[in-house]
Amino acid sequence: MFRILRRLRRDERGQAMVLGVVVMLVLAVTVMTSVGIGHGVYQKIKLQDAADAEAYSLAVKEARAYNFLAYTNRAMIVHYSAMLTVMSYVSHAVYLDRTIGTAAKYLKFIPGIGTVFMAVEKAIKAWKVAVETVSRLLIPILTGLNIALWLAQEAMLTGTMFDLYTSNGHGDVIGTTDPKAFVTEDMTTNQDYNKGPISSVFNNPNNVNYSNAKNFLHIVDDGPKSSSPTMGVDPTGMLKRGKLVQNNKLSDPDMAKYRLLMGSLANGARRRWTAEGEGPFLIGRRWNLQLCVVIGELRIRKTADSQIKSFDEGFENNRKDQLYAADDIRIDVRPACGIFSWNNVFQLRFRAAADARGGFHQEVGSSKSNSHHPWTGITPFLTADTSFVNPQQNHFGYPCSLVVLGKDMGANRTSGKPPFEMENLSQNAFMQGAGEDEFNTAENKAEGIQESYLDLTWRYVGGKQDEYADEFRRVTGGMMALSVGRAIYHRPNTWKEEPNFFNPLWTARLAPIKTHWDSDRLEWLVPEWRDSAWLLNGINY
Repeated sequence: MFRILRRLRRDERGQAMVLGVVVMLVLAVTVMTSVGIGHGVYQKIKLQDAADAEAYSLAVKEARAYNFLAYTNRAMIVHYSAMLTVMSYVSHAVYLDRTIGTAAKYLKFIPGIGTVFMAVEKAIKAWKVAVETVSRLLIPILTGLNIALWLAQEAMLTGTMFDLYTSNGHGDVIGTTDPKAFVTEDMTTNQDYNKGPISSVFNNPNNVNYSNAKNFLHIVDDGPKSSSPTMGVDPTGMLKRGKLVQNNKLSDPDMAKYRLLMGSLANGARRRWTAEGEGPFLIGRRWNLQLCVVIGELRIRKTADSQIKSFDEGFENNRKDQLYAADDIRIDVRPACGIFSWNNVFQLRFRAAADARGGFHQEVGSSKSNSHHPWTGITPFLTADTSFVNPQQNHFGYPCSLVVLGKDMGANRTSGKPPFEMENLSQNAFMQGAGEDEFNTAENKAEGIQESYLDLTWRYVGGKQDEYADEFRRVTGGMMALSVGRAIYHRPNTWKEEPNFFNPLWTARLAPIKTHWDSDRLEWLVPEWRDSAWLLNGINY
């Protein structure tokens, strides 16, 4: 008996099994922890991808809208240039009819060569009738096209604004990238504006989507200012720009900036023949003849000009804007050659114009014949105004779109089963009571932490059980992703310039969170943002 007991006492068999059980337990917990962490990282990556995809898609919408404005503005300029060219043909035809045509009217009676001048007279009159007819048809058509382009601009601007503001306008980018992701309540404030009244767009400045829409419109010349608390009843400025198609005054700065800007751009796009004229002697728009004889010197100058003019409201009962074209002849003489100054002895003015009073022809002197070419003037269009404090430091006010997504990981939400959690480890304590109660403190008990329980769920994400952590878990479900999309004005290479709506150089990018101007939203989402604001002074806007 004693021999058996001594043998059992000295027997070391089975010790490896005990160690194996302990090691396997530690290994199992480690593997399970690694799997939990890996799955959490995977879910976070998918959520961040969804936020990035959504932010980038919003930035693409903004860039496309701005590029559309640029293309349509350039189309308007082409139309104005075409109108000026037509009016140049009218002015030149009037000049030919009143000079060469008048001379041919009498020279056609010369025997032998009279038939040539008769043909010249008929050709000039036919040309004048043709250009007059074309101008009367083309100018209203091009004006109508410009109005249609302006309405298309307003539709694009308004549609993009609603896409930024409403959840449905975002498309299915989020659900396609991560089906378990959702837009947090802070972004939609628990209200479905897709089915609500349109007026809700204008009176909810605490909404992130509202901030995105306002940020998109901020760069528009008549859009909301960044300092304005709300966007107002006319967020795109359409009602203000619409005054251009009605009676307006050049002294009104809101109207003058559009009329002068578009007029200058259209004048800058003129062809040389339209702007100053050129051509052969007698039949061209611009030529010069200079003769020196014994008794003196003779100079005949033919000049031309075509441009868009904007008149003050006190000028001839306010002609508003005018498509103006002129072909003038001036004869100067002076005694001797190249010694004395020139003296004007004869001048003819042949002019044609289209304006809001029916247009006119001015032939030989100051007499005008009206009701030739009615034109309503420059139509409204979209333009940008990025001039504010430190424009380069603040990136010229490039619009940003903040996207905030959450995912239900089982942290204080009841919408359903979370994607992944180890419930068994948090509900069963296999070593309960084996400790010395050193972790059973009042603070841990207040937070729901129990000794011997291994909790790998998301119930404690966010830290202590304070008001912010509870709200974070309720809104986000335990996981949150932020992303900012930005529409930027980028010319290739390294050339940087202030953005405008006349060159289609807008593109989309993802931007760092700190570049977003809406700090109020970020201070709630990321408390550290508020605590470190002094470090970001001059960077965040």
